[in-house]
Amino acid sequence: MNTIGQTRGWRSVGLVITLLVLAGLACGGEVEPTATPLPRPTQRPQATNTSQAVEPTRRPSATPGEAEATPATTTTDKFDLEAYDHPSGAFSVLLPVGWERDEKDNSIFVTSPDSVVAIELSFVNAGKTLSAEELGSFIQSVEANWFATFPDYTAGELEEQPDGSIGVAKTLELSSGTPQTVFSYYWQDGQVVYEQDFWVDTDAYDDYVDSLLAVANSMTTDPSAGAKSNVYAIVYTFTGPNDYFEFAVPFGWTYTTDTPENMIVDTFTSPDDQTFIENVTYDDGTAVDDLSAFARQLLTEYYGLDDLEVADEVAQQDGSTRLDWSSPSRDLTGETFYETRGTAVLFLTWVVPNDLHDLYVPVWSYLLDTYAIPGAETE
Repeated sequence: MNTIGQTRGWRSVGLVITLLVLAGLACGGEVEPTATPLPRPTQRPQATNTSQAVEPTRRPSATPGEAEATPATTTTDKFDLEAYDHPSGAFSVLLPVGWERDEKDNSIFVTSPDSVVAIELSFVNAGKTLSAEELGSFIQSVEANWFATFPDYTAGELEEQPDGSIGVAKTLELSSGTPQTVFSYYWQDGQVVYEQDFWVDTDAYDDYVDSLLAVANSMTTDPSAGAKSNVYAIVYTFTGPNDYFEFAVPFGWTYTTDTPENMIVDTFTSPDDQTFIENVTYDDGTAVDDLSAFARQLLTEYYGLDDLEVADEVAQQDGSTRLDWSSPSRDLTGETFYETRGTAVLFLTWVVPNDLHDLYVPVWSYLLDTYAIPGAETE
């Protein structure tokens, strides 16, 4: 089976050919896409990594998933702790008594009464065990799609810890201008990736770091419970060029953008590099006469699907058209939605190997469920 990683390697070679073909069929402006920040810290948009940051003075000593049962209560220098079990059953931990809690399906976010400290503990079902390289891709994507969107983000290297987790420390600013020191730990237990994030006002970091590490060390996990959640269920809202569209995509997927002539290509790739979702916005300032032919030529030339087989082409209620297609020689299947906005043509495409379709279809389905035009009225 050809992997999507291999497919994407030769696909870029055909880009110039595709541009010429699309220009012939078409008979604007290049606006950089933005991601919409949502309330911290369970929802996050995109940016890039940078260099050095302060590191925690010591690391968790318990091995994730192998720690002893969480005690009922304990006391640190800064706060009392009490046992907490997440409703999913995916993890248990000691949390500060009296702190405000915001509980989600895949996470818990707690804030100190004075808003100086915040803790987020979360888990993501990856659907399968990731390799070390794939886990690294997941972590880098979360860092880029969330933490790097804050002003003055500066991060250290990903560092393997004695307990097997991956730690990364960073500094950044909140929207209020408050400098923050943040340290995070990521690890995989079965097919579930766990994440611990500790946010502290920088001027209070030394006072709190030891007590926060007590929280980190107290966490125990149950990956069998975590694996019951939908794959890659922690998402953010991505807004495309010119506010043409928005949809929800996983934080752990790599985001890239390319802006060849008359095109903006936004791509979201799974950590295993086996499936991707891509939106192509094409606008040369003229209207397209035959959208169906335009879409098929895009799939044939840009994605290199010489044996493209279209199983269905169905008009949608929102004015778009859905193409269900496959490529037998590459053992791939996919869906493409195409539509116009003025002279711009939008192509939203999901490409996946046949044997991974059922694993990743929840990501695609949720993206389609959340697809919207920013500012448009909804019933």
